[in-house]
Amino acid sequence: MKKILIYIMLFVPGTLVAQSKTYILKGKVGLNTGAKAYLNCPLPFISKSVDIKDGQFEFTGTIEEPVLATLTINRKGTGFSSKSERLSVYLDAGTIQVISPDDVISNAKISGSKVNADYEKLQNALKPANQKMVVVDEEYNLISVDKRKDKVFMADLDKRNDAIKAEQKVVYLAFTKANPNSFISLHTLSKYGGPIPEYSVVAPLYAKLSPQVKATKSGKEYAGQLAGMKATAIGQMAPEFTQKDTEGNPVKLSDYRGKYVLVDFWASWCGPCRAENPNVLKAYNAYHPKGLEILGVSLDIEMMKDNWLAAVKADKLPWKQVCDLKMPNEAATLYGINAIPQNVLVDPSGKIIAKNLKGQELHDKLAEILK
Repeated sequence: MKKILIYIMLFVPGTLVAQSKTYILKGKVGLNTGAKAYLNCPLPFISKSVDIKDGQFEFTGTIEEPVLATLTINRKGTGFSSKSERLSVYLDAGTIQVISPDDVISNAKISGSKVNADYEKLQNALKPANQKMVVVDEEYNLISVDKRKDKVFMADLDKRNDAIKAEQKVVYLAFTKANPNSFISLHTLSKYGGPIPEYSVVAPLYAKLSPQVKATKSGKEYAGQLAGMKATAIGQMAPEFTQKDTEGNPVKLSDYRGKYVLVDFWASWCGPCRAENPNVLKAYNAYHPKGLEILGVSLDIEMMKDNWLAAVKADKLPWKQVCDLKMPNEAATLYGINAIPQNVLVDPSGKIIAKNLKGQELHDKLAEILK
């Protein structure tokens, strides 16, 4: 549906160092020799496979903290695909048992880990809302392209989608409040806050998490995001940063002091960003003559530099573009950016006066301040 891809979440490797811990995942499923088990995780990157022998398999490795992985079974041992049987499981320090009562891995019971027990409790609470979401998604996938152009029908589908997401948020909030000692509460807090969380909403919830949860790698990283949110709240002075433009020349945010400047965080690979660029260009053409400047900050990395430069040209963006080509982008980290597109509107004194203006809202705000 049209509201599903509004922002692209950033999966950024943390810079904090934590002590590695060993996990052992032992599995049992009613399958004969010849089948294979696969263990995958995007971050930290894990990609392993083992043969299933006499219905049993085992994975071992090291992690810095619990991570959600996907356990996949292929009965013929020919690799995993979208149709393969799978099960989500948290890799955690110690021994985790995954035992299926039959030959279907999704029926398996996970034991030996408090994190997995908490995750199961969360999934059970989410089940009613998730089942509704499956129905809505299936309905959307079955309709014709022409039907998707029916504004009344799509508005109703979006309304149902929003109502289900609201139900999920109630579950996330309740879990976070009821389980301050659970690592999973960092996950539910992030889901409750959404792609662009409000500091005033999520900071009090984070404050009530246990010291042990806050001390984890993810807990410390979330604290860093909160610091960025607080420092870039409306009314705060925009933090200074310097990055190089498309020609390699350093550009500072303070170079725009005395002018209204929209700091626009985007990337060449971000579909929603590229979809919003024509609207930003329209705003620039209308309000640049009245004093508006835009500073584009790309979250592309070194290996995608050519894509960044090509996107600037293809989207016909005339304003200054900068990028440090790092992961994570230092300016994005400074501003607490964990999803794009996002933007920050800074007044001539350097103060942040608005954030995340999209569509008509961007034009309305600019019309208000640039008369």
